[in-house]
Amino acid sequence: MSSQQQTAAAIDPIMPTRARCAVLFILATLMLAGLVPTLPAEEAQESGGAGELTEQETQATYQASEVAKKPGKGEGVGAGWPQGMENYKIRFIRLNHGGVGWDDGMRKSAAEVNFLQEFAKATGFKKIARKGESHSIKLLDKYPDDGFPPFVYLTGNGVMGRVGARDTKILRQYCLKGGMLIADAGSANFHRSFTHFIRRVFPDKTLIDIADDDPLYQSPYRFPTGAPAFWHHGGRRALGIKHEGRWVAFYHPGDMNDAWKSPANNDVSPEMREAATQLGINLLFHAFVQWDKATAKARAEQ
Repeated sequence: MSSQQQTAAAIDPIMPTRARCAVLFILATLMLAGLVPTLPAEEAQESGGAGELTEQETQATYQASEVAKKPGKGEGVGAGWPQGMENYKIRFIRLNHGGVGWDDGMRKSAAEVNFLQEFAKATGFKKIARKGESHSIKLLDKYPDDGFPPFVYLTGNGVMGRVGARDTKILRQYCLKGGMLIADAGSANFHRSFTHFIRRVFPDKTLIDIADDDPLYQSPYRFPTGAPAFWHHGGRRALGIKHEGRWVAFYHPGDMNDAWKSPANNDVSPEMREAATQLGINLLFHAFVQWDKATAKARAEQ
């Protein structure tokens, strides 16, 4: 939803039709003149339609624009990363689903190591893991409600492994209580397999297109045309699943993981590598913000 649509949605819905039209006309005129500020990103309404998996052939850019909010610690949820981020151990947990390529990027190509190093440079945080780690899905059930990982990552180069009903339920509960699943397609086969899998995890929800002006693309880095497309294994648009106004799953159909790898293991441009890193930082930013709220609520209820 664009900024003008957000402003229109904020007008009292019971206002008479003629009055509403007049107000909208005045607001539009003032906006064009730069006299009325747009609504902040936090107030943006849920984007996307109610239903269909979308693969819009929209041109995207590989390059993020200037920093919208400088990555950093101790400025609060509204202005930056959650308070106390300097004390968090930043881990990169990958889910082992047992399928082809679930661990692509973990070894010599060093995708996770490279990403974590760039994350440290961008944010200034010191307590960052030296390398990624893997979990089976069932391990997510072992974490307390006030101490689960803010995000988990899932990828593959082929068909996913068999994930049973119990593990499917565990992943769903992890996401609903405040965690974020970040999934990334390494091939067209994985794309088809994952979209089937995610329907099992969320049978009551649907992958929807993430609008270009969604907060995910506004901070810390701005992506004016949404997520960079990269390799298009499953379309050009990033998709997601929302629950109670927040993204519980982000799915990139174009292999961010490959752009994180060391130069000897891919042929991406420096601009593409930078865009993939900055997109990953944005995802972690929003994952940590929603995790901070969820764990604070869990502690308050104890």
